[in-house]
Amino acid sequence: MLYLAEVQKQKIGFMGGSETKLKLLACQHNDQSWSVVPGNELINAEEANSFGEGALIVVNLGTNRQLQGNLESASKRIVSILQGFSRLLEKTKNQEEEIEQWKESLTIQSEELSRREIEMETRLEQLELMEQEYQKLEQQRQEITFLQAEAEKIKIEFETKSKELEGAWAHLRGEKLRLEEQIQQTCIIDEEQTVKIQALIDSLLSAIIPIDLLQEQLSLAFAAVNHQQEHFDQHWQQLEQHKNSVNQQQIEVGQYEAQLNQIVEEMNSLLAFVEAVKIELEVEQKYLESKQEQIQILSWQRQSQEELQEQIARLGIESGEVDLQQKIDIEALENMPLGKLEEIVNNLQNDLEKVARFVNEQEEELGWQCQAVEELEAKIKSASEFDRLALEQELAEEKEAKKMLDETLFGQRRSMRERHEFLLQHLRVLKRRQGLVDLESGFDNINFEPIKQSLKKQQIQVKEKIQKLQQEIEQIQQNIFQLKQNLEQQNSQYQVKVEDVKNKRADLQQAHIVLAQLQAKLNFYEETLQPEQDILNDIRHKLEVIEELMVNSRDNGNIQHQAIIEMQGMITGLKVAS
Repeated sequence: MLYLAEVQKQKIGFMGGSETKLKLLACQHNDQSWSVVPGNELINAEEANSFGEGALIVVNLGTNRQLQGNLESASKRIVSILQGFSRLLEKTKNQEEEIEQWKESLTIQSEELSRREIEMETRLEQLELMEQEYQKLEQQRQEITFLQAEAEKIKIEFETKSKELEGAWAHLRGEKLRLEEQIQQTCIIDEEQTVKIQALIDSLLSAIIPIDLLQEQLSLAFAAVNHQQEHFDQHWQQLEQHKNSVNQQQIEVGQYEAQLNQIVEEMNSLLAFVEAVKIELEVEQKYLESKQEQIQILSWQRQSQEELQEQIARLGIESGEVDLQQKIDIEALENMPLGKLEEIVNNLQNDLEKVARFVNEQEEELGWQCQAVEELEAKIKSASEFDRLALEQELAEEKEAKKMLDETLFGQRRSMRERHEFLLQHLRVLKRRQGLVDLESGFDNINFEPIKQSLKKQQIQVKEKIQKLQQEIEQIQQNIFQLKQNLEQQNSQYQVKVEDVKNKRADLQQAHIVLAQLQAKLNFYEETLQPEQDILNDIRHKLEVIEELMVNSRDNGNIQHQAIIEMQGMITGLKVAS
């Protein structure tokens, strides 16, 4: 099974070596998932000596916790896992954005459905009102139809009575002529003729149209027509009001359209300005990245210079630093037995190796200390203001520990250099006595002072460049901050305009709906009211014609009634004469 482990090295004694162990951190399962190893489990692994303290490696362990196969640095695997995790995060972020877009879309659809529901309810109310108006008009139309039927009935009755009267008069005129002829012939009528003539006169009297009854019915019909006309006048007034409302609503729709066009134009101007600010901000950010890369390069250069200085310092090479001529008795070494000199050289070599191991361990510890400082500096760059204070305090402590360790190592390096020079002097004497040529003696006293001075000069130049770049970066960051504030402000204004456009479009749409409703009402009144008014006017005209006929009939009736009375008088006179 694969395990993620941390290399831990424990010192054995003060001057001794170190023991390497692995701390198991996590294990991989068959489904490629990882879980934390509980506890603080350590296993011995001398095979990991080549890895530094704190290094993360991947090991394959058997069931009895025995190493299997080669050790592998966990860097690539961790990077692969982090890349996969990053891709998963990006995919999750994209899915979250899609979900947010769906939510916004659903919210918009819900608002649209609510708005349409309100519109449908409003239209239903309008339809109900129009249905009520239609029912009223239908009732009035039925009343008009009834009045029209009554008028036709009166007209037919009047025409029937008129025809009967005309027939009676024709018969009467015939009898009158016949009577006059008889009178001329005999001048006397008998009883039978008198009765017959009287029956005809009574028939004429009964055939006279009852004008008063017809006049009463006609007055009722006129009253009903006038009553309907009052209702029609109210509808005509409402029609005029609807016309005014439609005109006013059309003006409001035009105003809404003008306002919407103005706001859309302002919104587009803000959008163009926002895009320009974004481009400018992107340019400044690229410029900032360029300056930061320059600082990074200079920092690497300064770090390389510091490392070179440290390497020179570790060698302990300074002017007049090592002077062992007074400490070593060359003459005594020349006269000393060769075997004893070899023994002294071996002892010096063993002693130097011990010191070198200790110094190397201290150097490794200093390296980890430097790495810890670099990690803290990297964390501070991306930390929040609250965490930065604690990290800066921790960084100061780590730098202080690094400084103390570096100062301690400076003396240890010098001591190791002295031991090294002491060993070299003995080796030269030994080689010379053994008849060997010493090729390294000409390279002992190399003067590195010009290199150190050049490094200091370069460090000063790099420091000045970094300070200048930091000032430029500070100015660029201020520009970016101002641009971001400006962009945020313009974005806020743009969002306000977007909301205004949305509201104005809703108002305009609502205004169009109201206009359509008013126009529908107006069309309904115009299409329904005028035909009904024409019918009512036709009824009124017919009633007026009937009224005129009744007036004529009244006059004719009076004349006819007078003629009948005269005929009765004549008949009575003839009866008396006979």
